[in-house]
Amino acid sequence: MNISFMPGDLNTWGTEEWEKHFQRLAKRRYLVPGTYQHIPAETHGDCGLEGYASDGTGYQCYSAQGWADPKALYEKQRNKITKDIATFLAKEAELVEILGSVKIKTWNLVVPYWANKDLIKHAKVKESLVRSVKPKHTDDDFRIAIITAEEFAVEGQELANAGLNSFDAAPPRVSTSILNDWLQNSTNLELVANLNRKATIIVGSRTASMTRFQSRIVNNYISGNIVLKKLEDELPDTFKRVLELKEQKEGDLDTETVTLDLVPSKFFQETLESYQKQLSFTPGLSQRATRVLAGEAVADWLLRCPLEF
Repeated sequence: MNISFMPGDLNTWGTEEWEKHFQRLAKRRYLVPGTYQHIPAETHGDCGLEGYASDGTGYQCYSAQGWADPKALYEKQRNKITKDIATFLAKEAELVEILGSVKIKTWNLVVPYWANKDLIKHAKVKESLVRSVKPKHTDDDFRIAIITAEEFAVEGQELANAGLNSFDAAPPRVSTSILNDWLQNSTNLELVANLNRKATIIVGSRTASMTRFQSRIVNNYISGNIVLKKLEDELPDTFKRVLELKEQKEGDLDTETVTLDLVPSKFFQETLESYQKQLSFTPGLSQRATRVLAGEAVADWLLRCPLEF
């Protein structure tokens, strides 16, 4: 089954929204006053640099808008490096005044997501250009890097704990072929048998209804697990809280299903809604994330049997 997230965040970020998000992360990393300086761009532009640390690390944010495929994204990000490095060189005098004794060692393009190694090659070309020019505000070993918010996972978790950052991930598309492969995999036979039996109880024995329900549950299970893995990578503490809450709810289901006096279809829906509500009180989760994670949990319970009728 080949379906996963590439590094970074595929969610749509507005230009100002992305910069504000990064500035929060940077100011959390460089907690000591004076070790990080934001460079506002309101008056004369940002000089190809939107912030820098006293250790010589520079940052420039960019969230590409209106790209439809990886090639278009690469071209926009490549052009951004070209344009901003040109500005970074052209504004040498002003940057010397801004930076003082600090010399930029690494110029980081901070993007939500990138996926083409040719972007690194282009960055190296511009890196060599800057070294050859030898501007007064750069280190002799000047470097260019492309990074995402994943480089600030610790800071992201701290902000999430404080309610200032939320994990948000759209569930990846699960193709029909991937669904069929999962359903026909010999290791999933028992899970599929559990689902078929419960589908009959929840939606009835009509083939069309059962097929739609089956596809919905398996889709939620596969895509939800991918989102869970991304949550674990980005906000490990929040991930642990979600697992603890899931285990707690699973334990409650043992009692609830034994004393069940609701119609199975209604109990299924109420379980989904009640768990989603519980998740909504977990710091660091967006509304969309709670829906996806609730769908994954209920699908998992249906497949493995904790949600029994």
